[in-house]
Amino acid sequence: MVLHSLFDVPQRQRAEALRSSFRDGDASAEFRVGHDRGLGGHFGASRIGELTVAEVLINGVDSSLHRQGKPGEGDLEVLLFNTTDAGRSAVHQNGHQVSLPPAHMVLTSTRFDLEARQWGSSHRYSIVIPYRTLGLPDELVDSLVASRLPIDESLSSTVSGFLMRAVHQSIRGDAAMALFSPPIVDMVRSVILAAAGSAERAREPLADTLFRRIMDYVRLHLLDPGLSAAGIAHAHDISVRYLYVILARESLSLGAWIREQRAHHAAGLLTDSAHNLSIADIAYRTGYADQAHFSRSFRRWYGTSPREWRRRHR
Repeated sequence: MVLHSLFDVPQRQRAEALRSSFRDGDASAEFRVGHDRGLGGHFGASRIGELTVAEVLINGVDSSLHRQGKPGEGDLEVLLFNTTDAGRSAVHQNGHQVSLPPAHMVLTSTRFDLEARQWGSSHRYSIVIPYRTLGLPDELVDSLVASRLPIDESLSSTVSGFLMRAVHQSIRGDAAMALFSPPIVDMVRSVILAAAGSAERAREPLADTLFRRIMDYVRLHLLDPGLSAAGIAHAHDISVRYLYVILARESLSLGAWIREQRAHHAAGLLTDSAHNLSIADIAYRTGYADQAHFSRSFRRWYGTSPREWRRRHR
């Protein structure tokens, strides 16, 4: 689903557009506008596997969200993992109340009444996860809703950065983000375990899924000419040296794997008569800086030049 801009909606209808969005979500809530200085922003939701993700940017108003807890019979109980990129907000739920500056995370739940307020501008990303998918004791999870999560800064920045990118790309139509459902659940589980004081258990999901997250990232950026070991390591908050340790455990040569996958993609483009791209265009589209480098790499995998491959297979 593509993000909806409030600026495409007449001013007098913008509040109602947001009300409908919050009312129709997996965690239905009532949106109320306080002081309106010119409501603007955007909103959208999408799916990553069995998860629902949402992004909401609201400018120019003081507003609040209200939800009655205790889902009805047959309703799915879900946890919302919320990350703010900008703005100031406060959440009250299950006897807890917390004020949140930008770049902080907070858990909310459909099990309890909710009151959340924001002032001025707010940019929020949410992951909606069923309790049964999370697989943690309910009492552990519920004890942390609407609380400032006591986790170290490195874990917080790693998780929040990854989740914001995942939500952002999914809502903008990136179908490859469906791959990220398991690591997203693992990362949220890690944050909850770390906040509950189970540091050792919190490290396990992140460590166990690191190779999978790295490979998902590489597949997603496979055709990017700027893809590099340094960039991959930076995206996962690890050193380049440790990146190669992780890959060596799986007996994977990163450079060879990338060249092989790019060559396979190029082979398909070379035989695609619908587009009839030039060799230089195909080289650029498969992540190569120049045609000569592309041709050498292609010959290494297929034993022939790109031009000859095209001639044979057409």
